[in-house]
This record gives sequence, C-alpha cells and structure tokens, in this order.
Amino acid sequence: MSEADAIEALEELGLRTYEARCFVALTQLSEGTAKEISQVADVPQSRVYDVVDQLHRLGLVDIQESDPRRYAVVSVDIARKRLRQEYRDHLETATTNLRELERRTTDDDGVWKVADHQDLCNRTVAAVEDATSEIYLLVADADLLEPALLERLAAAHDRGVAVFVEVPSTSARGTVREAVPTARVSVTDFEFDSQGPADRSLGRLLLVDRETVVLSALTEGIVPRETAETGIWASERGHGLIVWFRYVLEERLATVEFETGDPVEPRDPNAECTACEE
Repeated sequence: MSEADAIEALEELGLRTYEARCFVALTQLSEGTAKEISQVADVPQSRVYDVVDQLHRLGLVDIQESDPRRYAVVSVDIARKRLRQEYRDHLETATTNLRELERRTTDDDGVWKVADHQDLCNRTVAAVEDATSEIYLLVADADLLEPALLERLAAAHDRGVAVFVEVPSTSARGTVREAVPTARVSVTDFEFDSQGPADRSLGRLLLVDRETVVLSALTEGIVPRETAETGIWASERGHGLIVWFRYVLEERLATVEFETGDPVEPRDPNAECTACEE
C-alpha cells in the first residue's frame, strides 16, 4: 500500500486530511518533532501542533515533554483498536441521533415503496419485532425465509404473539418448524406459477397486528439467474390497503388448516386483535 493509499484509508475511517497525513508521517518517522512531521507530511508546521494534539486525544500519538516536544505514534495494532473503538462510538452516536429524529419526524401514513431485497428484509424484520398480538406471513419463495426473519418470528412467539406462516413447500414448512416449533404453519394452496407475468412472481406478504403490511414481488435481477425483490409497505389502520388485507386475512385464517406443535384454541376470525383496538 502506498502512502497515499494509507492516508485515504485513514480518512475513510474518520480522520481529517491533516490528521491522516501527520499520522502516516509519524509512522514513517517512528518519532519526531513538529518540524520533522511538517516536512514529511507536507502540512504547515503551525498546524502540526493542533493536529498532533488531536491525535494524542484519540490515543494515537504519545507526547514527550522535551524542548522541542517530540511525538511518537502508538503501534499499528493499538492504533487499529483505538480507531475501531472511535468508529464504533461515532456509529452509536449517529444511530442514537437518527433514532431520535425518526421518532420525531417519521410519518407512517400511506403506502411506501421499498427499493430492494435488503430494504424489504429490514422492513419485514422491524415489523415482526414490533408485533404485539398476531403475525401472518405468506412466502412464495422459500429463500425468503432467511435466518434473521426466522429468529424474529421465534422471539415474537416466545413473547406471546400468535404466528401464522404459509409456505410454498413441505421442505419450507420443515424450515419454519425447526426455527419456531410451535408456530402455526401451512403449505399454501396458492398456485404461484400461474400468477402474473412470466418475468414477475409473488414474493412475500406480511400482515402484523392487522395494521402493518409488507408486500413484495420477485423479478429477474441485473445479473442473469439472480432474483431481485421490490415491494411496498403500509402501516395505517384505516388505509384501504390495510382494510382489504385484514378482511382477506380473516377469511384466510378461517379456511386454511395450520399445523402447530402445541394445541391452541381456534381464533375467532371476526374478532379484532388487541393491537387494532382504538
């Protein structure tokens, strides 16, 4: 790796340009004065003092109180650990601030388009994590039963949420049963191959607490034989999409035979889930 590459990598980790230059210069010198650092780093000597003091605060540089002051970098392994911790701290701070902003500004009314497979996975997992009463999930492709989703379904079931899952095959049923042994699972009777155009197929349908919907379709990706997923989500009890899916779900739960590892009382399809009460 060249000196320029090392400086660029440090900048990507969050160091300012002068900080990265001085750190790389000190790495090459092992130790040196502000004048020597300035000459190697191509940073004005008047700026070196403040820059190296900041590197010292980050735990990347040691200072010897001599005349003139001398500076030395910590070992590469120690620097890596401290940069990693600094990155984590910034990430945690950014995450906390973004969550506070999200609570203040996010408006879930309406139907929102979801751009890609990872966004749909994240939205699905978030909805399952928020479930308080009931989860209904229909997947047309077993590959959508990803470990993160199955883990959240198991956690939801453990906290008392009723979990209903329709899957496309007996092997997929086994996958769900292994992850959530007492979930109510059924091999769906939908004829997926006959639905819609040839270049597009059904993906997932999630309805949580009868008020949050995540819906997707699968298409051919940019790379041949790669599948892409796009979809929509909505979370507004009075929205037409939610009202329709709530009605369809009631009919579905009344007619589909779900198998479960535990004996359960049949749910009244006309009863409102507790999460939907005003």
